Amino acid sequence: MIGLIPGWRREPLAATKLCKPRKLSESQFASSNVSTILRRDLICGSISLGAGRMTRSTPGDSSHAISRSTAWLAIMSGGLGICAFGSLIAYVTTPSLQMQTSGGVPPMGALLLTVQFLSFAVQVLMMIPVAIRLFGMSGRRSPAPGRNGIFQGWTILGVVALAGVAILRLAAMVDVAISDILFMLPMGLVGVWLVAVNCKNPIAFPGWMKIWGLVAGLGLVGVCLNFLFNGGLAVFSNDSMAYGNDVNFHIGLGLFGFPGFSLYATWSILLGLRLPGPSNESAGRP
Repeated sequence: MIGLIPGWRREPLAATKLCKPRKLSESQFASSNVSTILRRDLICGSISLGAGRMTRSTPGDSSHAISRSTAWLAIMSGGLGICAFGSLIAYVTTPSLQMQTSGGVPPMGALLLTVQFLSFAVQVLMMIPVAIRLFGMSGRRSPAPGRNGIFQGWTILGVVALAGVAILRLAAMVDVAISDILFMLPMGLVGVWLVAVNCKNPIAFPGWMKIWGLVAGLGLVGVCLNFLFNGGLAVFSNDSMAYGNDVNFHIGLGLFGFPGFSLYATWSILLGLRLPGPSNESAGRP
């Protein structure tokens, strides 16, 4: 925008020390010397006209705000993931809260399931801007077009998968004909994205955090494979609850789901705590 002002030229950085906010009268603003006044006051970062005031917004301030909000989204996503996982464990380990032979679910059991569904859906939705932010950081740190394109592909996969999980989780709450385990299909793709992020991460994760994320991602991939090859597909040929009495399906789900869902939630919190601000990003560039 500054380049569009006629007669503007780059001033020495030291000149900003001599600048003070100015108040422009209407006659000054309409004068032929307006480009000089604007040039000087734009460098100072502060212009006021009459009763109004126009201040310069620096890219660093907005970038810092985005960094902080993305970090909090990752932390809150992980917190909701822990809430969803805890609600599911409480439901599964308490027979009196589970579905009765009559087909009904006790009120407390229904509440736990509702909390689990909603928390899980919001958890994955909050991770979408985090995934996009990680790609933006990768672009600044890795200028190579080929590597950028690869990470962009992984980011698109992650965003689509996260959105798919949220949609299927919410749809199962609205329509009982939609099985509540269909979300496991795109959840496997979330696991693939998680593995890719920890293998080719744009910020410097410590080794133990990479392993943490890799185990979580592989667990989520295992949840998807368990659905495909261990009885989950029965919900398409039979009814939406066909998996309910399948012992093998639940054993496989426990083996892969426990590390997958729990470690994914805690990894999100760790990611939020380690997301750098703009100054750290600049310092970490090669």
